[in-house]
Amino acid sequence: MLTWHMLAAAMLAGPAQPSPYRPPANPPDPVAQRDEMIALYDEICLRAFPDDKAAGDAVARHAATPLTDAQVHILLHEDPGVGWAVDGRTGRFNVTIEAPPFHACAVRTMTAGGFADFGPYRALADRYEAGGGYRAMNHMQFTRDNLEVGGGGEQRVTPDGGTESLLVILTTPTRPYRDRGDTAVEVRFTHQFALPGMQ
Repeated sequence: MLTWHMLAAAMLAGPAQPSPYRPPANPPDPVAQRDEMIALYDEICLRAFPDDKAAGDAVARHAATPLTDAQVHILLHEDPGVGWAVDGRTGRFNVTIEAPPFHACAVRTMTAGGFADFGPYRALADRYEAGGGYRAMNHMQFTRDNLEVGGGGEQRVTPDGGTESLLVILTTPTRPYRDRGDTAVEVRFTHQFALPGMQ
């Protein structure tokens, strides 16, 4: 059974707010940005999470700024949770922890054009998933609110009958908005636990 609840939370901005998808004037080196994102995800969402306190402590080590309720709402919509902004070496990373029934830790960042090579992420995910009975999830692709969302990942069934998933989600504006210059790509790494029956 597949859990794609988190994909719906990728709707960050509709046509009234295209500016988040404007490419940065001085984009960071994409390899450095990718590697910093992977390191944050590993530390906060794989090593510390699902212990919310440990994950919060890990975020705090990066002098993170708590997101306002309104900012969290933009990222998680109606789902309960908290978030922080981490001003990293290569740019801003938003970290969110969503409360059950979909208990999830995510790190996301806006990139000039995505990452050409996800190999280092794949290596990290493979290490985490080794021997855990994970299976590849079907790729999902859909359009909503003038955003194109695509995602994939791996999932296992947990002893209580729920699921644990590692997801990679990419969001970019639809063609009319890309044609006018909104060409940035949001990349998100998510570690999610779903309660039984919530797949």
